[in-house]
Amino acid sequence: MKTLLINPAFSQYGGLQGHGGSVIPLNLCYLAAYVRQQNPDIKIKIIDSEILGLSHEETVSESKNFNPDIIGITANTCVFDSVINLISQLKLKLPNTKIVIGGPHPSALPKQSLIESGAHFTIAGEGEITFNELVTYIKNKNAHWNEIDGLTYYNHNKSIISNKPRELIEDLDILPFPARDLLDNDLYSPPPTKRVGLGPNTLLTTGRGCPFSCGFCGARTVWTQRTRIRKPEYIIKEIEECIDKYNIHNFNLTDEFFTINKQRTLKICNAIIEKKLNISWICSSRAQFLDEEVLKIMKRAGCHEISFGIESGNKEILKKINKSLDLNEAKRVIDLTKKVGITTHASYIIGYIGETENTIKDTIKFSKKLNTHIAAFFIASPLPGTPLYVEAKEKNYLRSDASWINYSPLSNVESVLKLPTISIQEIRKWHRKAIREYYLRPSYILLKILSIRHWYDIVNLFGGLKLFFRIKK
Repeated sequence: MKTLLINPAFSQYGGLQGHGGSVIPLNLCYLAAYVRQQNPDIKIKIIDSEILGLSHEETVSESKNFNPDIIGITANTCVFDSVINLISQLKLKLPNTKIVIGGPHPSALPKQSLIESGAHFTIAGEGEITFNELVTYIKNKNAHWNEIDGLTYYNHNKSIISNKPRELIEDLDILPFPARDLLDNDLYSPPPTKRVGLGPNTLLTTGRGCPFSCGFCGARTVWTQRTRIRKPEYIIKEIEECIDKYNIHNFNLTDEFFTINKQRTLKICNAIIEKKLNISWICSSRAQFLDEEVLKIMKRAGCHEISFGIESGNKEILKKINKSLDLNEAKRVIDLTKKVGITTHASYIIGYIGETENTIKDTIKFSKKLNTHIAAFFIASPLPGTPLYVEAKEKNYLRSDASWINYSPLSNVESVLKLPTISIQEIRKWHRKAIREYYLRPSYILLKILSIRHWYDIVNLFGGLKLFFRIKK
């Protein structure tokens, strides 16, 4: 039996090239590794159409050559139009192959995604166990789909059935390391705002879930708010495998909140130092609770950059977002991070519900006050499954003519939110204005020049400029 996993093309179908970098589809690598562990007789292949620059037609051709029994496709919201197109072509050329989609979008809208995509199944939530069970059932010609938790499908009467939710994996360390061997790791690189070294780069997961409930965040659609963490010794073993097997020394940690537990953070960092692992990495954290002890150990362990979600410089908007962040504390943490010598990255959202020109001005002003090495401005995107989506739908703030690609937080297409307080066109104007005002300041340009320490800093600078000019006014 053959199983094919596809990361669909997006850049050539409306996505902004370079926005998300060229990062490895780690979710597909986890699926492949788990299926391979549980069903070693099954042949597995991953086609990363995005990184290979394959059109849908080329992807279908590659798929047909492999002739799989089941195809799994990962789908977030802004790529879903592309997924729909791809599946329609796959079904024409591979009419006997079962197609299943998973990821954030089908997790939030399992039935709607099934109808719109034309797939045979959708998987909601954490996918490893559900996908493996589906593969096993198909291999054994067992069509009792009702026995598979987390699955949505058509029954024999053509009615849509959603089974009970799949329980979360309690111990993440039962999962084998991602099957990076199924991909060419040399092809992957992060966006210029999150590159911390030259050479191959990969994603690394040390935990899943976030205890906070920011209104825009889609992470809990799959992981929920429960935080589950991997044991430090398993994390170190995976890092060592990446170094020894793939010559990868640069890591982007996928955790929403890596520093959630101080003692665990110290234990991981001390293990990296004791093992003398020559690595560089970036992580995400909250701009609160961090102290100099942790930051210094992180830097010694190879942390070159920390990404902080600030979201807004206006307290009322922060309340609407449900972001429990003290802006003074954020300033303290970011100043301390700079002092230790770690690159600071802050992200902001423009156009959240309740936004006005004045609240956007507050955000731009505060971003300049923080003066992080990198500032990322995104247009608010009401991703399905989030409180922002629920509120926008209830208040009729969603454009009726919008496609799924309009849900992209950074693109050259119009956004989906139509607010009573500020127009879509004004949000776009202020978004572009925020980027220009931040990056074209003489003080920032000087900071950037003085911050150049490595070759990758120069590479990042030119990569950032290319992305800057791709964003239309």
